Amino acid sequence: MRDGIHLGATLIRPESHGPHPAILYRTPYGQERHLQGAELPRKAARHGYLVFLVDVRGRYTSEGEFAAYHQERDDGFDTVEWIASHPLSDGRVGSYGGSYPGYVQWLALAEAPQGYAAGAPAMTPTASHHFFYLGGAFNLTWYDWFVAAILPDLHRRAGTRMEPNPERWSEERRDWYMQRPLADIPFLQDLTPYYFDWVQNPDLTSWWDFANIEKDFHRIQAPVLLVSGWFDNTYGTIGAIRGFQGMRREASTEDARQGTRLVLGPWSHTSLNVHRTRIGQLEFGPAAGIDYDDLLLRWFDRHLKGLPSGVDEMPPVQVFVMGENRWRFADEWPPPGAEEFTLYLTGESEGDAGSGGLSRAPPQEAEGWDAYRYDPHDPVWYEGPGSPGPFDQAPIEGRPDVLVYTSDPMEEPLEVTGEVWAELFVSSSAPDTDFAVMLCDVHPDGTSYNLMGPEAGYLRMRYREGYDRQVLMEPDTVYRVKIGDMPTSNVFREGHRIRVHLTSSRAPHFDPNPNTGEEIATAVRVVPAEQRVWRDTLRSSRIILPVIRADDGS
Repeated sequence: MRDGIHLGATLIRPESHGPHPAILYRTPYGQERHLQGAELPRKAARHGYLVFLVDVRGRYTSEGEFAAYHQERDDGFDTVEWIASHPLSDGRVGSYGGSYPGYVQWLALAEAPQGYAAGAPAMTPTASHHFFYLGGAFNLTWYDWFVAAILPDLHRRAGTRMEPNPERWSEERRDWYMQRPLADIPFLQDLTPYYFDWVQNPDLTSWWDFANIEKDFHRIQAPVLLVSGWFDNTYGTIGAIRGFQGMRREASTEDARQGTRLVLGPWSHTSLNVHRTRIGQLEFGPAAGIDYDDLLLRWFDRHLKGLPSGVDEMPPVQVFVMGENRWRFADEWPPPGAEEFTLYLTGESEGDAGSGGLSRAPPQEAEGWDAYRYDPHDPVWYEGPGSPGPFDQAPIEGRPDVLVYTSDPMEEPLEVTGEVWAELFVSSSAPDTDFAVMLCDVHPDGTSYNLMGPEAGYLRMRYREGYDRQVLMEPDTVYRVKIGDMPTSNVFREGHRIRVHLTSSRAPHFDPNPNTGEEIATAVRVVPAEQRVWRDTLRSSRIILPVIRADDGS
């Protein structure tokens, strides 16, 4: 690297003499581990590619100090240029990888190194603040990431004993997730100082520019293949969508603008395996299977070798329509032709005692609301036997702090494809609290399945006016809020019902709001909050669904 640090790498090469185009995979998780578990590196070498697997700075075989995401722009630039000038290389470099190995591609692409001809960042964000603070709430699943994937190697390098023990983590993790303050987590103190920077910078400011790609689309010269899933961590789904939109609108070359592709399937963050069709608790049929290795090789054949591989003929947007379990093709996202389909929250639902309804007609009551008590000591734990992915929501919907609203059974199929929004009128006894929305498909047997990832539809109320500033609430004052980050594609089939459930926590994905209005990072005290969701003539809370009537895109 430019500062003299050496990164450890493995090269898998074709048997034939070069020069050859190269494919790069950069990872914090151990390039040797990737080589043991992935088939693509050897497939690609047999296909005529040099494949470089590289440990990022400060990880496994690489020198230096690991500072998550902070070092990846410069190191990515230097690595790509080094590979492009390698004696065996023909000067053209592509890249692949998902999650962190996806994000490092964006960061390197934004620096426009010579020879970088194509990327394939999968299941990864494009906006750093949105990544860490989706909806304004801190994403606490970093704890799982540190314990399972990051701390073991850091302790190995430091020669120290790791606590908590990863083998006991599943037993202890709930206690750690409930610990406060967030700015004083003992097992992160010595080796991961950047975590404390994250929690102490909750507002959207220029501090987050170190990993914000959305200001850099205009600098990117190479096309990208963007793959994510409806049950991916929501930053991945939103990242793929925003990445596609930003590249098509702003990328610096015509090839990058017109060559970028978006594929959204029924997958979760860890489920993009060859021909896997069962995600969570649902089987999505043979159309859901994808040979991702084959797709990547065709992508690189087109953009690194200039070969006709069918990639140019791929529709710019491919989305999997759940329910009917088929693909829809479009030139843009969201697909054109959708109409707003509004369902209002009501106080009654046929066949669901104690639950509310969803109606096309606005409420007629002069004053109406539904109430619940949110206790930060007992947050909704949003995990199930099928997660990540669609799973039975009954344990969640049966809680007293979860409001459930259900439509009548569908008389005919209804396709919802695009960005779902909730417009809510809410109040709280607290100066700050959270509201969470989940859209579900209720099957004829009564089982309710989520239609999106675990962070979708979340809002921390102090950020209702924008993520760049905190504005506390006046207790018991009604606020109109719009909650989004809920993309999906699903056909509610005949006999199925649409369901929305609302609550104020979603652990372990977000830190439970203490309801005190204090700074989240340093807050220790927590108090219960009395919540209301209003549904009357002047405060008509509703869900807005993008409905596609005509089957003109599949």
